[in-house]
Amino acid sequence: MLDGDPNGIKVVELSGWKGKGFEIPRAKLKDIKDRPEVSNPGIYFLFGKGEDALRKKVYIGESENFYHRLLSHNDNKDFWDEAMVFTGGLNKAHVKYLENQSISLAKKVNKYDVVNSVEPYENKLSEFEKMETEDFFGKIKLILGVFGISLFQEVPKKSTTSEIYYIDRVGVQASGTLLDTGEFIVFEGSKASIKEVDSFEGKSGAMLRKKLEDAGILQQQGKENFIFTKDHIFASPSAASGAVMARHSNGWTAWKDKGGKTLDEVKRK
Repeated sequence: MLDGDPNGIKVVELSGWKGKGFEIPRAKLKDIKDRPEVSNPGIYFLFGKGEDALRKKVYIGESENFYHRLLSHNDNKDFWDEAMVFTGGLNKAHVKYLENQSISLAKKVNKYDVVNSVEPYENKLSEFEKMETEDFFGKIKLILGVFGISLFQEVPKKSTTSEIYYIDRVGVQASGTLLDTGEFIVFEGSKASIKEVDSFEGKSGAMLRKKLEDAGILQQQGKENFIFTKDHIFASPSAASGAVMARHSNGWTAWKDKGGKTLDEVKRK
């Protein structure tokens, strides 16, 4: 932490890595202008809130002088409030390659709305340079994960995981799995109850369901059910079970595996 402030600029270094990462709050951008690294080629990520409260936005770019580029984005991009920048030992070809790989993977994982209007072409590197740059990309993914940014964290599909949990009762037939982050993903095709209990109406869980319905993730199917039109990640098992059962719920006991063991029994006991 450059000034000892946990909300200020942070510099990230790893043993044996020639690169360096920066977490830069937008309000602190000018505090980094005198550092020698700002004139080096780098790849950067701008993060902020989206129009959809369920998803964040990201813009991914590269520059030979990342400070000047961020100043430009400070003037012409409104959405972002935080930048992550990675530099050190990179040239223009490397950062172009990293930009292409980052945009491609972020779109594939689809946890953030990537606002880039154009996906850059893949820069051709020698075999050695490509391996070296892929190693640098691995460090970027690691550091973003440490900062709680799940931009590149691929989530399991129902067809690729054996650890599936279920809620099966009248009006609700849902399946999902627990992620390493503590989040819970409900799989596409799960059925949720339409009718909400009185104590649930108007509360945060009900408002979340309304957002999912507005986003087309929950779609009415008949008079009694919503159906999940695609996989959706909830902040916790309880948020997920509440959404499918339309009432307050302890997800750790509501979700059960095929043998009838609760998520709590399998994961915590």
